[in-house]
Amino acid sequence: MKAIEINSFGNTDVLNLVEIPEPIISSAEVLVNVHATSVNPADSKMRQGLYPTGENFTFPYVLGRDFSGIIEACGNNVTEFEVGDPVFGVLPAGREGTYLEKLAIDADLIARKPNKLTHNEAAAIALTGLTALVAVEDNLDLKAGEKILIHGGAGGVGSYAVQLAHHIGAIVITTASPINHDYLYNLGADQIIDYNTQDFSGTLSDIDVIFDLIGGEVHQRSLKVLKTGGRIAYIAPLLKHAEPPRNDIKIIRPNVNRDRSHLLRIIELFELGAVVAPDIQLFPLDAAGEAHNLIETNHVRGKIILTIK
Repeated sequence: MKAIEINSFGNTDVLNLVEIPEPIISSAEVLVNVHATSVNPADSKMRQGLYPTGENFTFPYVLGRDFSGIIEACGNNVTEFEVGDPVFGVLPAGREGTYLEKLAIDADLIARKPNKLTHNEAAAIALTGLTALVAVEDNLDLKAGEKILIHGGAGGVGSYAVQLAHHIGAIVITTASPINHDYLYNLGADQIIDYNTQDFSGTLSDIDVIFDLIGGEVHQRSLKVLKTGGRIAYIAPLLKHAEPPRNDIKIIRPNVNRDRSHLLRIIELFELGAVVAPDIQLFPLDAAGEAHNLIETNHVRGKIILTIK
């Protein structure tokens, strides 16, 4: 089967289209014919060697974390799925490998794909939806009427988080360039700050909740606009020598565990009409390098998807 592998860390030239053996499933796993997999910023960072790797890490290595496809085979202990079921999911934390044609995964980590979601759309909202749900609903416990500031609202996670916060009934403020303002208003944003011309830290105050998808100095300035007792969750790297945080606010680094319950929540919100798939840009599997070049611009609206079937 075809896969995109890396044999060393580096630029996009290290992404190689190769033939590898098909996986052999265990009794608790299913074999999925992958139709679509998303390209996440984390994939680029992993390719460049910017994440720590454990003692068991070896090359060659296949990137990718979320997917959508069709079950080709089920392990002997799998009873909740059948061959031919359309499914989507996210690999367990610490494991990658969805830039390929066939994937072995534990049946507990997948869910049936709704017929109204295409494979491209399901892959686009799998890890992004999971991340937003864990951060906004579980960790930040956003309530109706609260003011939330979402940095990077036009990206994959941001697009989902804006819709989720709007569905909860919060006042949704986000940062974005002007080209994405109409897109974000349509997703439910109440106020959009152009980060090119406005400093949000000089404009906003008394914010209840912040979901920071940018990190760095943006995170530092964000601490200034939170009200006493406010909460901030972040998933992007922080400054190494940052000022000490305030002691009257709550700072959270979400632990985005993978499980079927969150995938079912993603489906529930989609079927309610509370969330739609983000804008999607498609690339074939053999154009993974082009996809990585694009995501490294940090100006992608919605999601980049690699189409495989």
